[in-house]
Amino acid sequence: LSMAYAGAKFANAVLSGLAGSDTTECAYVMSDVSELPYFASKVTFGENGVKKVHSVGAINDYEQSRLKEAIAQLKDEIDAGLKYAQTQELAEAPKSLAPLQKTLSPKKAKGPTGPVGNFKVCVCGGAGGIGQPLSLLMASNPHVSELCVYDLTLAMVPAAGVAADLSHLETKCKVKGYALDKDDLPRQKLEECLTGCHLVLVPAGMPRKPGMTRADLLGINAGIAKNIVEACAKFCPQAVLGLIVNPVNSVVPAMCELYKKKGLDPRKICGVTSLDIVRANKFVHEITGAPLDTIDVPVVGGHAGTTILPLFSQVKSMKGVGA
Repeated sequence: LSMAYAGAKFANAVLSGLAGSDTTECAYVMSDVSELPYFASKVTFGENGVKKVHSVGAINDYEQSRLKEAIAQLKDEIDAGLKYAQTQELAEAPKSLAPLQKTLSPKKAKGPTGPVGNFKVCVCGGAGGIGQPLSLLMASNPHVSELCVYDLTLAMVPAAGVAADLSHLETKCKVKGYALDKDDLPRQKLEECLTGCHLVLVPAGMPRKPGMTRADLLGINAGIAKNIVEACAKFCPQAVLGLIVNPVNSVVPAMCELYKKKGLDPRKICGVTSLDIVRANKFVHEITGAPLDTIDVPVVGGHAGTTILPLFSQVKSMKGVGA
């Protein structure tokens, strides 16, 4: 459930940016702020998606040491993703590279941070354990006027059922479900679902099981992600893609490199790391008592193990708190 909350937090930052209110949220993207080509740091989202990737900023000696550890581990995981991409291609070129059509609600319809959008969002894996609550939060988001819930027919809960249930909410959002058999190719079946999407969220893939290596997990989940990314490249190449597919540190570079091969913008693909920020913010609140709306812990590096580095030295309420 917390991952769905975090995914919705990321999504709201993207949608607010698309609506014209630049919004900053940490994410794992193609980056030049470190020695690595992919890195998680604060990212400002604007009217076309990623607008600015922020540097790490000033950090203390302990964080400097931890950053070196994070980069060493992250490099290996990025290299695994790049190696995967070298052996793969996206099957088809985009149907259109026309700019996204965007409409805003009337001027009187403003949220607390600015204009309210009317955007189309798809949740791929929308009938799963993360996908269902994430779809609920998207259907409740004031920026979302159309929501597509996509999953496989073998899902325990049918995507059409999730969509029907969400369509009863007292929001402006229209919801429709889509389901494919496991052997169907999204690039051949999801044209209606993905065409016109502004944001595609992908909480998909297999969890890591006992005895499974990261390489094993990458081999399975990169294939799942590729099928969806391939369809997005064809039907909504200008959409922002938020990947919640482990191992994120490897899958995101792999998918970005495949986008580059097709001449598409790799910064349209983001790894959703917001759960790391959500956890860090709650931790600071619990040990300091500071109001949550005053806490925003930058979490840099990657999205697994030692690659996750919260920068508590940059948090005002943590001043004077010892390790």
